[in-house]
Amino acid sequence: MTPQKTIEIVRRIEAGAQAVRRPLSDASHVPYLLYSDPDVLELEKERIFRKDWLMVGREEQIPNAGDHFTLDVFDEPIVVVRNEAGQINAFSNFCLHRGAEISPKGFGHVDEFKCPYHNWLYDLDGRLMGAPHMREAAGFEPRRCALPRVRLGTWGGFIFITLDPGTPPLEQFIARYAQEFDFLRFEDCTIGERVEFDLRCNWKFVVENLFDIYHVTTIHAGTFGKYRDTLDYFTDEPGQASLFGYYKSAPSVDGGKSLFGHMPWLADKPETFACSGFQPPNVQMFARCDGAVVHTIWPEAPDRTRMISYLLFPKAFRSDPQFERKAAQYGEYLRKIIDEDQEAITSLQRAAKSRLFRPGRMSKLEHGVYNVLNFYLDRMVPRDGDPAAPRLEASEGG
Repeated sequence: MTPQKTIEIVRRIEAGAQAVRRPLSDASHVPYLLYSDPDVLELEKERIFRKDWLMVGREEQIPNAGDHFTLDVFDEPIVVVRNEAGQINAFSNFCLHRGAEISPKGFGHVDEFKCPYHNWLYDLDGRLMGAPHMREAAGFEPRRCALPRVRLGTWGGFIFITLDPGTPPLEQFIARYAQEFDFLRFEDCTIGERVEFDLRCNWKFVVENLFDIYHVTTIHAGTFGKYRDTLDYFTDEPGQASLFGYYKSAPSVDGGKSLFGHMPWLADKPETFACSGFQPPNVQMFARCDGAVVHTIWPEAPDRTRMISYLLFPKAFRSDPQFERKAAQYGEYLRKIIDEDQEAITSLQRAAKSRLFRPGRMSKLEHGVYNVLNFYLDRMVPRDGDPAAPRLEASEGG
């Protein structure tokens, strides 16, 4: 994107930012071009997704040396692999010769990575171990060739990566979120189900919908809406990064009664215990007394989002001979809830392309949406006096 185009997009966002930067009682939603313009999405990738730490999976998904998975992170092909020492590494998933991907899409196991184009070989630490017919290449030194590393960190059994070498360490980036939710002990949990959703809307609609208390008793009246309170339980200041909420609900399964009982470390909590948290830009979590659902949110296009959901339960629950069957029931309940949301958020996306629609005022029950939008706007168009946020520099023509 050219500097002049960046300035144009930032000014359009800034014009719409005023409506949501007012006090909640006086705030309105942002203009819907922010959910439909491809140039806005490109700027979001540049200022948010290519700079922050992104959650990409669970350590348990690659338990043994050579186990790995691949993913595309905003045009960067990445491979995440466990090496012989048991450490998890992330590399660019392309051969250093011509750029062919060294591993196919998805999960797999290898003893070494072999380029399918010219048979260059790399070990599990990314070092070049073989390059056929390259001895005659003057000055070619295999020992100096290694796959570009991608920064990687872990928390709670989750794997995070960042494409920006200047981003603060994961421990610092996620400190507030970790301090709030360490008690859930996700590192002592296991995946009961992993579910992927293809949502026909902008990624911000997905994030906002997951925090929208206002719609719960209408869209979800037949599922968790009948168990959940609709109080404004957010106390965070607008613009804060991590966002938390504690409230009353029921276990996330048909009938609202746990099939497993409490997580051992939540034995002192009532069955109605519930909390949720958002760690920008792509992690959304909902916990109950017996388990949790963690969503990762990936923009695919201005009107398409891929969401990968991990249903987590204590590892001790695996001793239950009915674990798989029970976990599947929680997975089916999650699918039912997302199906309830699907048409509504798709409808929001249709409105985003309308020339006649003007976003309305906010309700007090949209406190979570209000906070998320203020954080987003502070990243895209920083407030005066906020040195930590990205801003237009003179080199960008400002």
